Amino acid sequence: MTNNRNLNAALLALVSTAVLSFSDNFVSMVSAEAGLWQFNLIRSCFAIPVLLVLASFFNLSLRVVDLKMTVLRSLAVSTGLLIYFAALGFLPVAQAGAGLFSSPIWVLIFSAVVFGTKIRFRQVIIISIGFAGALMLLQPDMTDLSVLSVLPLTAGAFYGLGMLATRHWCAEESALTLAVGVFVTLGVISFIMLTVFTIWPVAGGSENFLLSGWNRPTPMYLLLTLGQAICSVIAVSLITQAYRIGDAAQVSVFEYSFLVFAALWTFIIWGQETNILAILGIVVIFISGAAVSFMSGASIRNPSN
Repeated sequence: MTNNRNLNAALLALVSTAVLSFSDNFVSMVSAEAGLWQFNLIRSCFAIPVLLVLASFFNLSLRVVDLKMTVLRSLAVSTGLLIYFAALGFLPVAQAGAGLFSSPIWVLIFSAVVFGTKIRFRQVIIISIGFAGALMLLQPDMTDLSVLSVLPLTAGAFYGLGMLATRHWCAEESALTLAVGVFVTLGVISFIMLTVFTIWPVAGGSENFLLSGWNRPTPMYLLLTLGQAICSVIAVSLITQAYRIGDAAQVSVFEYSFLVFAALWTFIIWGQETNILAILGIVVIFISGAAVSFMSGASIRNPSN
């Protein structure tokens, strides 16, 4: 039974990353017109009504079982995502992405330190190999690292904590409720920051993705942001459900597939090819994910291991 739940969680994670990586290919078109805070605010304004419509259509309850833990979980996930996007304002995408995808390592650390979960050495090795595969795919410039390079690692830590909290703190909450919590939190934080930078603009802020205030949105901008919102709703709901029903450490490895799908969509949409090292990274990521799945299944068949 547990093996089936982990398999379903893995499939949900794969579909989630495929959808999200597709929509993220169009972020550059959105960022050319407005800043980080406006983007997240408008996206949340689109996403929340979509979630409410889905809840009404499928007769799903949005009742919060534990408000305190849901808020804490929403803050952790939202903080991780906002730090990641903020880092994109002054770091190469490769460095920011490599930091964010350190989240499986943080999942292991928090599992042991915060929740007292026994972590096997083989599990540490396999997930570390998956992270190495992510670095092979992302290929960050190690000669250009700075203190700012730690910021994406912080994003990975918050994101990993949030995903782990999904299983331990919010298992009784519905995936839709948790998704609403994230978008509401993103929207509130973004509204506050957008208001600050609009009322008290920073010199050159209008040209800076992180420091920009309000800009009048164009029809194309609204259309792209709406598409982002819909894809985000689908992806966040699926990955949340994956963490609710599956083992957090296993699901976190399958999130590496985001990088695989991102490379695939980039080639299909923009015609940008992937080099040999990146292809090897993709292979390593898949091997890591398969090893975690096999190890989980073996543990179920033989609990003495």
